[in-house]
Amino acid sequence: MILEFLKNKLRAKKKEHLNHHFVLIEAPESVVAPEIMLWGEAQGWPAKCGMRFTKKTFGKFGVGTEDEQKVEPVGPRWDVRVTKLIPGREVERTFLNGMFTGRETVSIESRYNGIKVNYTMHYTVNGLVNNILWPLVFRRQHDRNIELILAALKAYASGQ
Repeated sequence: MILEFLKNKLRAKKKEHLNHHFVLIEAPESVVAPEIMLWGEAQGWPAKCGMRFTKKTFGKFGVGTEDEQKVEPVGPRWDVRVTKLIPGREVERTFLNGMFTGRETVSIESRYNGIKVNYTMHYTVNGLVNNILWPLVFRRQHDRNIELILAALKAYASGQ
């Protein structure tokens, strides 16, 4: 009965979800902007973060750059491609496979007293197992990782 309910739920039109986090940083844009462009490879990336990026393409970072994202120690993995880039302002990555369909964006906004960094993920979850595990385990893990990344970015940029 429960399995039948879940199957029917998955057959229904997939609803796009939104996951948004932000941090305010009192630091110059010249320090923050390069870090968001290098997301996953940035100098301020937290060592204890369970989210790892592995570059899959060679050459200069830009539209078309592909990475594998993996949640460690035991978690999902997927590939992403940079599909939008406004240098120093915004980078958008589109999910190519794995548990998500959609995109994630990291952007900055100049403020009177510093910079606002936004992380936004527009997504649907693919597959029965992922639709069970995402709300039970991986969503909280993802949110913790993003908050850790933003806190580390703030600490790094504030110390420069």
